[in-house]
Amino acid sequence: MSPPRIAIIGAGPAGLVLARLLQHNSIPCTIYEKEKDRHARTQGGSLDLHEDSAQLALKEAGLYEDFLRLAYPDGEVLKIYTPEGKVLLDENEKFGVGRPEQMKNRPEIERDKLRSLLLDSLDPKTVQWGRKLLRVEETSDNRYNLHFEGITETGFDVVVGADGAWSKVRSLLSDTRPFYAGVTGLDVTIVDADSRRPAEAKRVGGGMCLTIGKDRGILAQRNGNRSIRTYAFVRCPEFWHQECGIDWTQPEAAKRAMIDTHYSNWDQGSKDMILKADDDIVVRPMYMLPIGFKWEHRTGATCIGDAAHLMCPFAGVGVNVGMLDALQCARAIIARKPEWDHLATFGEKQSLAAAIAEYEEEMFARSAKDAAKTMEYQNVFFNPVGAEYMVEYFGNIKAKEEAAASDKGLLRPEAQGAAADEIKAAAEIQLDVHA
Repeated sequence: MSPPRIAIIGAGPAGLVLARLLQHNSIPCTIYEKEKDRHARTQGGSLDLHEDSAQLALKEAGLYEDFLRLAYPDGEVLKIYTPEGKVLLDENEKFGVGRPEQMKNRPEIERDKLRSLLLDSLDPKTVQWGRKLLRVEETSDNRYNLHFEGITETGFDVVVGADGAWSKVRSLLSDTRPFYAGVTGLDVTIVDADSRRPAEAKRVGGGMCLTIGKDRGILAQRNGNRSIRTYAFVRCPEFWHQECGIDWTQPEAAKRAMIDTHYSNWDQGSKDMILKADDDIVVRPMYMLPIGFKWEHRTGATCIGDAAHLMCPFAGVGVNVGMLDALQCARAIIARKPEWDHLATFGEKQSLAAAIAEYEEEMFARSAKDAAKTMEYQNVFFNPVGAEYMVEYFGNIKAKEEAAASDKGLLRPEAQGAAADEIKAAAEIQLDVHA
């Protein structure tokens, strides 16, 4: 057997899932990651993994049961506040219309636990740490050389870019670069929130807490490590954070300036989610690739995850789309394995090219829909009305779900009555919004 030489750039969830799926099917590969080791930085907040994408990938990778042991379904619950402090929805207390069914069965998992689960499933030395990719070079025989800082690796048959927003592999395939999505956020954390900041912990509840105003919001999320991650997002120019005069190296003053500038008339509870947070702060301008972005097929090179279709986080699909990319890409490659398994020297480039083209065509169509949905949700988060519009939006979707289920005879009479009450409540909210 002479398998193709496969390089995966980036040890995020998408790249790790792809490596696991290939190795699970006896196809070797190597991941090159710029971080110096698996503990080089914190991995951010928790992720909700969807049943029809990320969970499906973990099942096929043989890791689903391990995922369930690490996940916490309670993290799915949602609260929505107005800037004045009024609760419009609280799934902790079964208050309000609630989210649509399509948003359920998405248990949360810590990013670092998901990454460890995937890393520990790989063969030793699969990940080559401390490899910062500078450029990808295609050779005359349709192979690829990878130029890293201080070293070059040569002779790859397949290179898969899982290297995120500013992907070097994507730059081989297209000149298109991400553009500013119109929203910037301040990212803060409260460690050990229940004991150190009980009022803020109570406000957030067991999952996510959204305070939505006109074109801005304070979005808080409880994590499995007892911390709370909060983001103060606002529509603003791309370089506002550089030109506003706020010194982001002075956390206390910066948090206060952010609140005074954009949230001065909000209730104190929402302000305190930022003001009482710890001093590790990060400013995050949001970037995206064009909806429907694609490139011309190129033998032996492709991208998955953010490298292929960078989106903002407001629909919660990013990691799920990336892990589904990995699954579909792996399936396409694995399906061609019989064509080279018997060969002494790998020479099935056209077969692999067809596999990658097959994956890309499916991914382009699927990710365009996800990108459009993400932009729709971004406009729900940042709208000229505020929290009432988000609750109205959920209510309208849920009403359609309930009506469809009722038409199919799937609702019990008492459930139909409850659905009618929720639809009526959504309609009342709609009247209030447009009064």
